[in-house]
Amino acid sequence: MELERRLAGILTIIAVVAIPATAFIIHLPHGQEIDYSVLYISLAALTVLITVQNMALFYPSKHGRLFPRIPPFFIGIAIFNFIICVIIFFSGGLESALYYAALIGPIAAGISLELPLATASTSILVLLYMVVVFTYGGFRVEQVQSVAFNVLYFYLACLLANRLALELRRQEQSKDEVSNLGDFIRRLEKAKSEFVSMVSHELRTPLTSIHGFSEILTTKEMELDKKQEFYRIILNESERLSRLITNLLNLSKIEAGIELNREMINVADLVEEDMEFFQSQTDKHELKYLGGNQLPQVYGDRDRIHQVIKNLLSNAIKYSPAGGPVEMETGVEGKYLTIAVTDHGIGIPADELPHIFERFRRVENKELSGIAGTGLGLAIVKHLVELHGGKITVHSEPDQGSTFTVHIPIRGV
Repeated sequence: MELERRLAGILTIIAVVAIPATAFIIHLPHGQEIDYSVLYISLAALTVLITVQNMALFYPSKHGRLFPRIPPFFIGIAIFNFIICVIIFFSGGLESALYYAALIGPIAAGISLELPLATASTSILVLLYMVVVFTYGGFRVEQVQSVAFNVLYFYLACLLANRLALELRRQEQSKDEVSNLGDFIRRLEKAKSEFVSMVSHELRTPLTSIHGFSEILTTKEMELDKKQEFYRIILNESERLSRLITNLLNLSKIEAGIELNREMINVADLVEEDMEFFQSQTDKHELKYLGGNQLPQVYGDRDRIHQVIKNLLSNAIKYSPAGGPVEMETGVEGKYLTIAVTDHGIGIPADELPHIFERFRRVENKELSGIAGTGLGLAIVKHLVELHGGKITVHSEPDQGSTFTVHIPIRGV
């Protein structure tokens, strides 16, 4: 569109010079009678045409174009060709000095239109021009060679203008691609720096605890109960470090593009299996399955869907530290099988909801100070669900709990 606007500006400047010049040229002595009224009507029509063309480009209608499949310039150039041929007829036919003004039509068409449309536009001009020169003063054989050369020049002007415009567009596209690539590289470098910083921070925290308590145990004498507490802290921090590294490796593999081992899966069986496992790990929570066994099978990766369910159940238990029910519900919505996990825990603030699937993103909350986590679980879930062609949504209210709903295509992707 930018190229078309520049073209419109150039044509407007040419018209400002060419229209008065045309009127002046026509008034020069030609040794023949000329109908000046037709000339002035034609020039006025040309002025209106260029004005309307500019208005259409710079101030497009909100109601759409009359011929939506035809570019505005095609219609405008066709009208220009008609007007210029009328002027050529009344200014001497084949001998008219305004033949060179007619070259504006093929040049404008070549620049602003694709080659097939530009050729069609030029063919309209050729047809009109041949009608004009052969009806002005009657057909004469000696005119054929001159007309043939003039027609050839029309097509050459169109072709050369089209190739020039194509090259200009390619250069503009290359500049845009280089600019976009530079922006992408800068964003990538920024993301890389942020990722390295976050990973360093997350790794440093458990390592600092392990190092500090190990040093105390090796350099100081203390009671057995105190030693056991320090050993427990070291064990917890080492497990946290192990989970973080495992999650980082999993996320890295997923983002790099893992291959899914797809098969037909009964999701209800996976849900019941995972709920049975997690129920054995907690006494404060009651895990309830609200779905039925009559569900359509999905075509997916059994281990990866297990991973999704386990991460969601683990979060539901973890973030409802006071205990209470954790509910899982399965169902069908259109072409998707749904898995919803609901807890009645601490919930998520509204301003944090858009960011919870980001890596290392954890809600800043006093209630979370004693809850271990890497901030990678939901990022992994989101990637795995999208890898299956599905989506995940969340509804949450602070102090009321959260519901995470996974949508997995029934027939795969």
